[in-house]
Amino acid sequence: MPHAISSTVTHFRRSEETTMAQEHRLSRRRLLTISAGTLAVAAIAPATPALADQLVQNVPNPLLPPGKRGTILYTQRDATARRGIWNNPAPTMGYLGGPNFPADPDDLGPLVPLPGGFREVFQFLARAGFKQVEFAGYNQHAENQGGAAPPLTQSGRLLRENFPAYLDYARTLRGFLDEAGLEAIGNHGFIPNSWPGGPNGGMTTDDYDRFQIELEFASILGMPYMGTGGDPTGSSAKEAWDLAAQKWEAINDLAAPWRISIYPHNHADAYGFLQDGPMVQVTVDRVTGAPLPQPQMVRGESGIRKMQYYLDITPSTKCYCEIDIYWAHSAQHRFRWYYDWEGQRRESVFSPIDQIAAQPLRYPLYHAKDGERRDDQPVGVGEGYRMIPFGDPRSDIDYDAIFRRHRPRGYHNPNYEDDTAPGGAADPGRSLRHAVISGTNMANMAR
Repeated sequence: MPHAISSTVTHFRRSEETTMAQEHRLSRRRLLTISAGTLAVAAIAPATPALADQLVQNVPNPLLPPGKRGTILYTQRDATARRGIWNNPAPTMGYLGGPNFPADPDDLGPLVPLPGGFREVFQFLARAGFKQVEFAGYNQHAENQGGAAPPLTQSGRLLRENFPAYLDYARTLRGFLDEAGLEAIGNHGFIPNSWPGGPNGGMTTDDYDRFQIELEFASILGMPYMGTGGDPTGSSAKEAWDLAAQKWEAINDLAAPWRISIYPHNHADAYGFLQDGPMVQVTVDRVTGAPLPQPQMVRGESGIRKMQYYLDITPSTKCYCEIDIYWAHSAQHRFRWYYDWEGQRRESVFSPIDQIAAQPLRYPLYHAKDGERRDDQPVGVGEGYRMIPFGDPRSDIDYDAIFRRHRPRGYHNPNYEDDTAPGGAADPGRSLRHAVISGTNMANMAR
């Protein structure tokens, strides 16, 4: 057994030996979670009546089932981070839309107090037509209902003494979700960095314990998936992806007793080309094909894309992924040519739609991030797109085709995301207005 994974395997054995006991405690915990969360909510003052009316109505025979419309809270990160309306003598004021909104996105409506913190934002998102939320961390403004998340680290030290309070906070968040009728589908949060290569050649004790408490937190929230905002590895080398595959299979084994799947999340680089060949001499530019001033030595590529290689070498029933549709289209724009093992420039056009359709069960989650083509960026230069609300008329991403090719129906969990939604101090209500626009457009897609 390689020394680099020996201590992790020891943890696996310990986990396997206690699986039955954990499953018993887990099932009991799940039974207690709803009541504990509900009590936590009941202990807090009622939410403001300003968040009462439903904003989005379903069309007959919707393309997206109502229970499968989600958003990642990174899109509304400004709203969860600010102090909300509850118990606030001077709430943030902004625009949430007038009587013709969202059909007329320029109808900003009157200046109103803006929701803030998890409880108020959850209620707003439910009104905007969402059923699922993907967390982007668990922090909110400390003055909001439920308070701030107890810290788990300080100056590099793991604060095990805060574990009970951290789990109590999870029960409070679960209560907020249940009250709003929302479900937690995943989280971009903690994934151990020390596997492998830690001080003892494997996962450190602190990373193992932190990972376990995060799994328990996710279990209380009812998450079937827990992940990260990054790729399995940032490298392009085949050897790094081989190691990443071992790591992600290992941490999925650790999460199995909790019945939680651990997922990576891609950006454009993950669908670039795997460097898996010998060093070769090249004489033309990769993007333009123009002659180089002088020959260069690079590592040859077979044309396999990095994330596809990851899927090829990991178990299909264990290692799942979250694909970001915007960044996958950006990869189509950026990564069109590669140098083969002979140093010749080759063309290969990536299809995000076909990527999902060819292996649909590997992508239970994805980010429904919409984009408009940038005419000022030729193929191979820049991102190629700019982010816009989901379903915006400027969209150049065919989500109708993506959703129609969903198989099996009701399996996938698309989460609306727009990194640029927050409007800052100039327009603090923008991310919530964009949520209404996006939720409405999701709901209005008919079969």
